[in-house]
Amino acid sequence: THIDHQLRLVIGTLREEALLDDTIILVTSDHGDLLGDHGLWAKRYLYDGSARVPMILVGPARGGLGHGRTDDRLVGLQDVMPSLLDLAGIPAPDSCTGLSMVGGRRREVLYAEALDGAKATRMVTDGPHKLIWYPAGNVIQLFDLARDPRELADRADDPAYAPVRRRLEEALVAALYGEDEAWIADGRLAGFPAPEVGPAPNRGLFGQRGLHYPTPPLTDPGEVVGAA
Repeated sequence: THIDHQLRLVIGTLREEALLDDTIILVTSDHGDLLGDHGLWAKRYLYDGSARVPMILVGPARGGLGHGRTDDRLVGLQDVMPSLLDLAGIPAPDSCTGLSMVGGRRREVLYAEALDGAKATRMVTDGPHKLIWYPAGNVIQLFDLARDPRELADRADDPAYAPVRRRLEEALVAALYGEDEAWIADGRLAGFPAPEVGPAPNRGLFGQRGLHYPTPPLTDPGEVVGAA
């Protein structure tokens, strides 16, 4: 409700200042929150509850973007900048790896990653299917998102999904870079032995925060600085 109210203030101010028809608005988020999905909480997981975010785009009044439309193309946060540039009539730099959401080019698979080392998770999706890889222990999960949007049935070892798994594994191998390339052997995902994991004390109550009082002033607010 608070966020909705702030968006109302932004849009209302643009309208009152006669700027709304020439303004591009994009509403999105950096991540979702699992909130108990799969018995997990917070972010940094590549299940849809954490990885899928809203992407609502409003173009200028004369931009030809239309309204009330849903586009099911694969989109990542790297596409935000080239999309805004495209709508503004500005070419994206050659170094840009994203694609315009309103352009003609569409990707066949979308790659995503979270964390490094023993906590690393990597993912590719073609839209209807998603493959998640945990390099520690070389664990693979495969979900049929069209039939199983809550990602409850792992199809990684289902013979009927073997062609899908092979195709997405190849796409993931092609997307890996840097240190992750050491986890590939003979063109296949190999990972590394999973480290021993056991319960650890949580004396700091990880995830909790204090009151964060404002920084006190360096001088007495009633003191006239520089006075004799």
